[in-house]
Amino acid sequence: MTALLPRSAPGGGPRPADGPPRADCVADTAGGLTFDLPGLGGRATAGAALLLRPRERGTGAVPLPLTPVGGGRLRAALPRTVPLPEGHWDAWLRLPGTADRRLAPGAHHLGPLTAARAADAAAGGVVARLPYATRGGRLSLRSWLRAPHAEALELSAGPGRLTVTGRLYGAAVTAHAYGEIRAADHAGPACRVPVAPVPEPPHSLAEGTGFTLTLPHTDLAPEGHPRAWAVWLRPAGETGPEARLARLLGPGGVTAAPRPHRVFTLPGPRGPLRAAPVYTPTHDLTLRLTRAFPPPRRA
Repeated sequence: MTALLPRSAPGGGPRPADGPPRADCVADTAGGLTFDLPGLGGRATAGAALLLRPRERGTGAVPLPLTPVGGGRLRAALPRTVPLPEGHWDAWLRLPGTADRRLAPGAHHLGPLTAARAADAAAGGVVARLPYATRGGRLSLRSWLRAPHAEALELSAGPGRLTVTGRLYGAAVTAHAYGEIRAADHAGPACRVPVAPVPEPPHSLAEGTGFTLTLPHTDLAPEGHPRAWAVWLRPAGETGPEARLARLLGPGGVTAAPRPHRVFTLPGPRGPLRAAPVYTPTHDLTLRLTRAFPPPRRA
């Protein structure tokens, strides 16, 4: 995923004949997406579809039927209720009797996605979709399907620790809950850390359950090289599901890359540490630890 769709596309007509067809995209507050293809209204026939093809293996393509809506446009809808496994999906135009063609991004309106709390208690997780433009100028879609989902909200520093405040969707934080810090840059054992629920009035799982997760950074200090740690939540302990902490729903959520947290300078057993909480391209929270002052080189 490289770039979001432009806020607007120059002009309102179709691309030149030698260019790829484009699709305008509009989001609704329920988390659904509508794709409008201008200049193709007269091409509507049975079997016309906007085809979503997965880049990852093991998943079949998802056809979205195209229907004329006036003004020379064809329209395809992707409701949030349509299953779309997590991953990257490339958008293609399928018209009977012609070869499938890759679609280009047009104008878009994705603002409602930030207001769409796509947590669904019945589904037990969170659904989020984000259209974007590839480096080659083609339309693709990033899909998240997290069950359960642990939304990272805030980080704060204290003596010898970092605290993550979050919200869990699709499950409850039990008395057996704990967190795990796993090395993201190499295979190795995980570090178990304490988790506590945030006291609040009872509500449905669709509204989420608050929690705090404590990271003892002195146990994660690098010996000489930067270290990256992935943060996970085990809300029911060893026998239940797990959820990697990510940022999908908050301000700057699925419509943009999450805003990075501030960098903390923390005391460590061998000198100060720099703790940089950052997000991966898939919006997952990663903690990068480095020595604030690298040791001098030996002569």
